[in-house]
Amino acid sequence: MRVMKFLVILMALACVPLLSHAAEVKLTSSTQMLWYQDILADQSEKDAAQYLRMSATKIDDEGKLNIYGYGRASKVFSSPSEDLQGRLYYFYVDYRNAFKDHLDVRAGRTYVNAAAISGTVDGLYADVKNLGPVGVTLFGGRHVIFEEKNEIGTRGDALAGMSVYLDTIKNTHVEVSFGRKYGDTDITRELLGLDFSTTPHGMVNFYGRLKYDTTAETYNEMLFGAKVAPLKDLVIRGEYYNSYPTFDITSIYSIFAVEQYQEKSIAAEYQLTSKYRVSVKYAKENFDSDADADVVEIGFLAKPIKDLTLNATYEQRSGYAGQLSGIRFYGEYKINKAAILAGIDYDDFRREISREGTVKKYWAGLNYEFNKIVSAVVRVEDNVNFNYDNGYQGYIAVQLNY
Repeated sequence: MRVMKFLVILMALACVPLLSHAAEVKLTSSTQMLWYQDILADQSEKDAAQYLRMSATKIDDEGKLNIYGYGRASKVFSSPSEDLQGRLYYFYVDYRNAFKDHLDVRAGRTYVNAAAISGTVDGLYADVKNLGPVGVTLFGGRHVIFEEKNEIGTRGDALAGMSVYLDTIKNTHVEVSFGRKYGDTDITRELLGLDFSTTPHGMVNFYGRLKYDTTAETYNEMLFGAKVAPLKDLVIRGEYYNSYPTFDITSIYSIFAVEQYQEKSIAAEYQLTSKYRVSVKYAKENFDSDADADVVEIGFLAKPIKDLTLNATYEQRSGYAGQLSGIRFYGEYKINKAAILAGIDYDDFRREISREGTVKKYWAGLNYEFNKIVSAVVRVEDNVNFNYDNGYQGYIAVQLNY
């Protein structure tokens, strides 16, 4: 009920003049009807969903104060006894340059992101900036935890942290951060993080990320990469990624054995002409139990005629857990105010232990803009796999932009 009240407030704010200043208020509404196959319930479902996004900017004379909100309400028609469910993604006041261009503040429900931890909180986020090349962020509040269609969690769930960052020459950014999660007021997770990116030359960029879980006493994520542009239309990227899953202390998954995962990859993208682009990627995957896999991906994008875009991707995977090869193809054609989209996914898989077969997905959609305020989207999809011969799903959405 609390989320539903927030959604009502969100709509009301867009309809009420704010202060005496001529603030700019924008409201986007998306009313959707969805149908799909529920594998667990073994039946088809129909949902109605209402999305609302609002922004009120330039509330004060200096344009420092702004308000943003975004939420959803949904109803499952096949379950008459089920209540209307709501999810508030964010709803916060944003005050920029609060103290001589040195402080930005967000208060309310907001998404916070740092090298160590990220999440949605009902609380406060502050960015102390322009201290020479150095800045500091502080954030904390009740940790907002979402289920599929609504919000769960207790008052004792919390998330807090801070980071110190450095922005200097050669587009160099370095951030060191600390984050902590609480469950029912007890510490459930504590992490340290490092994030960096630098461009020592116009054609070269290095980047990386490290995360250390102090409760599990291990690095749970590590990424190092380089992006090189030796030619005007050629980009080459190489990455090393390492992860070791860790969980909250209170999670049942924390007692299970997990495997370390490593991936080394190299990818290249070449713009042949303004209308054609090709890409290729190779990745070597390694798992703890001396198992590995090779993955190759080839992509092609073409715009052969005006308003037509075609995109195709082929992927082949061999090694651990079986063989997989598949192709994904989709196209888009624009006609005046309409855009017609369609695609086919075809996968051929062979699992070493369980089963083998093919998975196919066919989909088509239509986007139509009636005017600057009203637009509509329709998409239908048919899935053919080992769960069902035909799994139809899709949605219809009407969008209003005020």
